[in-house]
Amino acid sequence: MARRASYRITEHPEGRFTITVTLAGGGTHAREGLTTPAQVEEALSLLRDLMIACGAYLVEEPTLGLAAE
Repeated sequence: MARRASYRITEHPEGRFTITVTLAGGGTHAREGLTTPAQVEEALSLLRDLMIACGAYLVEEPTLGLAAE
């Protein structure tokens, strides 16, 4: 069975972005200081490729606003 990793993108007030990834085992890793949406997409593309190579799949965590709907 494939393992799962989830990610969340946070936009900070100064305009930078952070991608936080939580692995199925509970480990959390973050990529901070991304300055453009294009950098976010590039980082997510690399992350997806890495997860596939490890036999895992990547899903986006719902935001609190969406989760409440």
